[in-house]
Amino acid sequence: MSSPEAYFRGQHVLLTGGSSGIGEAAAVQLAAMGAELTLIARREGPLRDAAAKLTGAKAVHVLPLDISDEAAVNSRVADHLGAHPANMLINNAGIATPGRFLEQDTSEVRSHMNINFFGMVHMTKAVVPHLIERGGGHIANVGSLLSVMGIYGYTAYAASKFAMQGFSECLRGELKPHGIRVTMLLPPDTDTPQHAAELEIMPRETKAIAGSVKMLTAESVARSLLVGMASNRFEVIPGLDGRMTVLAQRLVPGLVRYVCDSKQQSVS
Repeated sequence: MSSPEAYFRGQHVLLTGGSSGIGEAAAVQLAAMGAELTLIARREGPLRDAAAKLTGAKAVHVLPLDISDEAAVNSRVADHLGAHPANMLINNAGIATPGRFLEQDTSEVRSHMNINFFGMVHMTKAVVPHLIERGGGHIANVGSLLSVMGIYGYTAYAASKFAMQGFSECLRGELKPHGIRVTMLLPPDTDTPQHAAELEIMPRETKAIAGSVKMLTAESVARSLLVGMASNRFEVIPGLDGRMTVLAQRLVPGLVRYVCDSKQQSVS
């Protein structure tokens, strides 16, 4: 087991969704540990703003990229790795648009899968051969508590995060012989700009269910991720409430559904 400071010092980490929220918090901490960073997101302006806040990093690069575009990922990531060899990838980019299934267009489901799931697949596919050539590395995928349980109002989001969980479980086994570690982060509600936007459109039933869950800061969630990676843990669940929720879902799923159903019915 290594300390995060020792584990990440001097390592080049590719980080998607690095311009805000958990991604930005992780970038700040990685920079302070002396890592080299490549921040990846769709918009160059926010990327450069986030990069300007980083101090202590070995080097900082920005790579404006739509990760849902497989051809663009294959081309631009290959070029970038040719110039800046990397050791680690953190797949953090994602969207969350809560809403009732019957009120959402199926395009919402596709958008969640294209960005949350296939964006992760595209980046992983582009980076893994590079890591194998370099003799190993680490890939971390940022999921959610909704990677292992579903609640009212998050059909599109949970579907994409469940897919991410299954993908990561299988990938861990496949990449282990190549010396590549895989970590899956399952954070609860986190205080980020994205979550604030979700609250604006979240169904009241969803708010009733989520209202009792303790919200964590982006900084604490990012720290949990980095500590978990340095400790070579596959599954990282920040916060006691989050860990108890996942444990209950796995041991007594019927009870968890009963509690969620009771809360949503209280406002129906």
